Amino acid sequence: MVWVSLVSEKKSIAYAACVAQVLINDIFGITECFLLAAMAYDRYVAICHPLLYLLVMSPKCCFQLVTASYLVGLTNGVGQTISMSTLSFCSSSAISLFFCDISPLISLSTSDTTLSHIILTTAATLFGVSSSLVVLLFYIAITATILSINSAEGKRKAFSTCTSHLTTVSILYGACFFMYSFPSSDSSRAADKWAVVLYTVVTPMLNPLIYSLRNKEVKEALRRLTKIK
Repeated sequence: MVWVSLVSEKKSIAYAACVAQVLINDIFGITECFLLAAMAYDRYVAICHPLLYLLVMSPKCCFQLVTASYLVGLTNGVGQTISMSTLSFCSSSAISLFFCDISPLISLSTSDTTLSHIILTTAATLFGVSSSLVVLLFYIAITATILSINSAEGKRKAFSTCTSHLTTVSILYGACFFMYSFPSSDSSRAADKWAVVLYTVVTPMLNPLIYSLRNKEVKEALRRLTKIK
């Protein structure tokens, strides 16, 4: 089975490679969602319980949070890939995306996709919605704490520590929910393409910029580089 590819000059990709793309994308997509939830917890502890930060966010705790995020991502990736492997397709198909993604693949299948739609929707709800709710709850607590600060400068500094994280969360969750929460909707393929570009290209591209520019050493290096030029 061959699929049209927009990346290589050959314009095709083997079915096995397409399955591998689905596996990798689903693993790291959900992993990033839970890593963002872990980062929200980090900011919650730093702002709401600053005196306990070093005790709570110990290296052991950070390791456990990262490991749990990858385990959840692995579970999602394996489950989605197994679901896809049970589907039947024509001898060749064209995907209107730049990589193999589970949602358009389900739409292209010639077999009964009811179970696959249920698995996709369940995974999006169980993993995506749950991690976003965790982020939301932590930021409600963070906002309440910041509003209780009397100093305007203190409020500004506290809010500034969350802006980079909130920017990434907004882009990633917004695009993912649009793409995966309603896999059987009548939304246009063009809109799906924009959503895919947002969470697969724009978000990873912005992450180094968003987070590193808050680092004092990076700011100083950029300042020196600008002066040199």
